[in-house]
Amino acid sequence: MKTRLLVLTPSMRSLALLVSVTAVLVLASPSAAARVAAPSAVVEPAVIRLGQRASIAVSGLRAARSVQIRMDGATYPDGKLLPWRSLRESGGVWRGKLPFPSLLGVYRILLRRGSGGGCIRVSSFVRVFEPGTISRPAFRDPAEVARWWVSAVAHGTVVALKRWPRIAIDRRDPRLHRLFLVAYSPPGRPAVEDRLGMFVTAFRESYHGRWRLLEATAEP
Repeated sequence: MKTRLLVLTPSMRSLALLVSVTAVLVLASPSAAARVAAPSAVVEPAVIRLGQRASIAVSGLRAARSVQIRMDGATYPDGKLLPWRSLRESGGVWRGKLPFPSLLGVYRILLRRGSGGGCIRVSSFVRVFEPGTISRPAFRDPAEVARWWVSAVAHGTVVALKRWPRIAIDRRDPRLHRLFLVAYSPPGRPAVEDRLGMFVTAFRESYHGRWRLLEATAEP
C-alpha cells in the first residue's frame, strides 16, 4: 500500500489555523466549560399574609462560611429596611425564617456570604398577599387595574386617573408595584360634589408579568 503525503496549501493552512483557534475559544467558553450553578432559594409557603413568617432554604452556595438573607424593599412600619438575617447550614442547605414586612407586595430575595459580602439576587420572591389576590383579573397596563377596581368593585365611573408617587416609607420595588389615584363617580351620582377618590396599588409577580390589584386604600 502506498502512503500519500498531504501537502497543505497556504489557504488550507489558514483554514486549519482558524479551526484550531475556534476550538480553543469553544473550550474556553463558559457555555462549554463546567459552570458553577447559581444559588437557588425555595420559600414556603409561596404566599404569606401580613404578620405571617415564611421559611427559606438556599442551596448552591459552595464554600460559604456564613449566609445572610434579606427581602429587597421590605420595611418596618416606620419605613426602615428590615435587617439582614443569618441562615443556618445543614447538609449543604442554608435554612431559616424570614421576617415579615409591614406592607403587602412582592419582595425579591437577596443573599450575601457573610456580613461584608456582596449582594446576590436570586430568582425567588416572597409574596405577601391577602386571600384571593392571585385570582383577580390581570392586565398588561397597570392603569387598567385602577379602572377595573372602579367598575367591578366600586361600580362607578372613572373621571380622572393619575399615577401617584410612592410615600417615603414605601421601599418596595417600583418595577413590581404602581400606585394610582383615581377619581370616580358613584353609581347614579354623576354630580361633581359626589365624586370620590381612591388610591389603587397594582402589582405583578415578576418583571415581565401582568398587573393585578394589590389593594385599594383611602390613603397612599
